[in-house]
Amino acid sequence: IDGKVYDLTEFADRHPGGPSVIMSWAGKEASEVYNHIHKGVNINSYLRPEALVGDLGIDEDLMSESFWHSLRRSRIDELKEELHRLRGGDADAHPSRRATLTKVSVASLLKQKGLGESLRAQLQSLETQKRAALDVEDFGQAQQIKSALECLLAEADLHFPQRVENSSGGIPLSEVSRHNKPHDCWVALNGVVYDLTDFLLHHPEQRKPVLAWAGRVPEARMGEVGPEPQVDPKVDEIHQLEEELRRLEGPSEEDIQAASAARAGTTKHGASQLSEEVRFPRLKEIAAGKQLPLFTRAEVAKHKGPPGGPPGTEPYMILHNKVYDLSLLLQSHPGGDDVLLSRAGTDATKDFELFEHSEKSRVRRDQELLVGQLIPAEHTDWAAESGGQGVDARGERAAAELRQYLRSKATDAVLACIFLYAKWSYQNRKPLSRLTYSRALRHLHFLMAVGIFGSLGSAQAASRTEGLAKKRWLTIHKQTGVAMLIALVVRLFFRMRSGIPPRFPGHPIMKAIETQSLRAFYVLMLVLPVSGMANEYYLKWATGDDEKQNEARAKQAMKVHTKVGRFFQLVWLPFHLGYTTAYHYSMGRGVVKKVSPFI
Repeated sequence: IDGKVYDLTEFADRHPGGPSVIMSWAGKEASEVYNHIHKGVNINSYLRPEALVGDLGIDEDLMSESFWHSLRRSRIDELKEELHRLRGGDADAHPSRRATLTKVSVASLLKQKGLGESLRAQLQSLETQKRAALDVEDFGQAQQIKSALECLLAEADLHFPQRVENSSGGIPLSEVSRHNKPHDCWVALNGVVYDLTDFLLHHPEQRKPVLAWAGRVPEARMGEVGPEPQVDPKVDEIHQLEEELRRLEGPSEEDIQAASAARAGTTKHGASQLSEEVRFPRLKEIAAGKQLPLFTRAEVAKHKGPPGGPPGTEPYMILHNKVYDLSLLLQSHPGGDDVLLSRAGTDATKDFELFEHSEKSRVRRDQELLVGQLIPAEHTDWAAESGGQGVDARGERAAAELRQYLRSKATDAVLACIFLYAKWSYQNRKPLSRLTYSRALRHLHFLMAVGIFGSLGSAQAASRTEGLAKKRWLTIHKQTGVAMLIALVVRLFFRMRSGIPPRFPGHPIMKAIETQSLRAFYVLMLVLPVSGMANEYYLKWATGDDEKQNEARAKQAMKVHTKVGRFFQLVWLPFHLGYTTAYHYSMGRGVVKKVSPFI
């Protein structure tokens, strides 16, 4: 991330989005997705200092894939021969004997080839259950599963590494460092080791700071920190060689077969069996036995917010035929409140499934936000409809590629327009008569016309989009408005120094209306940006204790901005372009020549 390499093994269990999100980006460059979600927040604020591995290097000497695999196979053969020699020729020893050489975990036991199939299946099942319990922060259940694992390993003559005490009676830091999970958390403070596991169970609000920074409130003293125990160099060397061999060999045949079976099962059973509850079994347990209220889609459609509004208007959303109250999720959703409120009162299942939501986040959603379900007559079989998701996904990727292509071409078009504008301005640089508009005023007139249409266009685009796209269009709208305010001041300066051409002939009343419309232009171009800036000021920068008053002023400023903008767009602009410009041009009068800078 951002040119740094991090070891997220410890952080995966306490990631708010669940470990599956971390694992989906393991071993990859994740800077873009991280910065997109976390908006520039430094990742070091989430991690322990030792999580930083180092700077991302550059492969200077790239080799072919076939040559790399030949080197890998040669190294695997060397490692096997070396391990055979160190073990005294007993390369096919029972896993229990290897466990005495290295302090193994369940994950490493599952990778050993000599492990019995029944024992492997039981270990895998318990390990999966423990991971599911940790995903939903059920630490008590995780502790019970761990005890069951220890009993199973004890019966099979395989043991978890227990606390190691040397002759001095202390606990080495190498042993403390292994207990860094929510269900097994040890901390060393001022030379004393504490077990904070029970503390985390009873104080979940302190879970993140304790796990991230080794805690601050000791609960159960376990003993003094002692020196590191003596380690047999042979055992340590065997452990390092086994780890390197495991990385080079990759997944075992059993792992490959299990993954292939899972993929085949998905294809075989089809989308009709891939409902949310089938993919995430924990969701069934949450809804089991509950009598949820029934809603119709018309009733949910009335719940569009805003938050804090009168009863009966709370922002509701339909996901997988269930109804959720979004009030508790506002101000904390990673995608922002606009994304949620824009879908309030609607069925957002398709949009929800476009983004990766872990089982942990779905379980929290059902625990905290679920308020009812749709009546059976209005249920939608989303699992059956997901059969076309592959085509939809391809279509979305093609649309995204097209947008990226158009965006790059739009940049080229803007650069070409700037070049042409500079070229024509250079070719038409001679001074003009004192009886007509100066060339500087003509350039400002042209640039302000471009800015006005850009501001109106960005406002219209923002009203038709949501989320990040809407924010980008609003940012363009605000920046264009500020630029138009500055251009208005400069235009007034050159207007006072420029000559004024004679008016076109016409009816006296229409000539008076034209004069007033030109004066109104300056008023409108002043009120629009000032009212928008006032809204931003009262929302973000205004100081004082009366927040409600600031909020009311911000709403009033936005109300003025909206009404004046509509008047400018629907009344002034059509009159100015429709009558003043189109009418005089149809009468053969040189309207364009009168204001164009390219003459």
